[in-house]
Amino acid sequence: MGHVLLTGSDHATTASVGSFLANLPEMLGSMAVDPRRLVAVVEFEDGRYVQFWVEPQGLVIAEVISNLNIGDARALSNADEACLRSMGWSEPSPGPNPNWRFEATDVAGLVDLVAMTARAVVEVLGEVATARVSLRTWAMQRESDDESGAVREVARVYYQSSLRDLQRQLDGP
Repeated sequence: MGHVLLTGSDHATTASVGSFLANLPEMLGSMAVDPRRLVAVVEFEDGRYVQFWVEPQGLVIAEVISNLNIGDARALSNADEACLRSMGWSEPSPGPNPNWRFEATDVAGLVDLVAMTARAVVEVLGEVATARVSLRTWAMQRESDDESGAVREVARVYYQSSLRDLQRQLDGP
């Protein structure tokens, strides 16, 4: 079985929102059967994002940015949050799950996750097919058999962004 092609956490490929959504089922299906722990982060032009965490045994966790983890991006409205809630996304909470979240453990759940993600991108984040997205994919090494929440926290967009900013400062002009 082949591996998913990875960009690395510091490198991205760009595509249109329409292309990303059209290829989302294949991307997540391939990630779900890959033997590695994988992360995919899809950032939109306005700084908001969706991201995916995939465990080697097939657990797929999708996240949509929340107001707890928004950084400088435009906040979600009450109506946006109500829409995510009605779609079946789990509420964000401080700590290891600061984003709207949905977990799939089987094919039916993965089908739901793809549909929910597409709806969230279009209906809540307001993305249009012709807008650009940046996609980063990478593998995470398993540090231990502990709960993956702490490891997922390290992979989050704003944590990674802060680390890149710190590295630039250390590297100097």
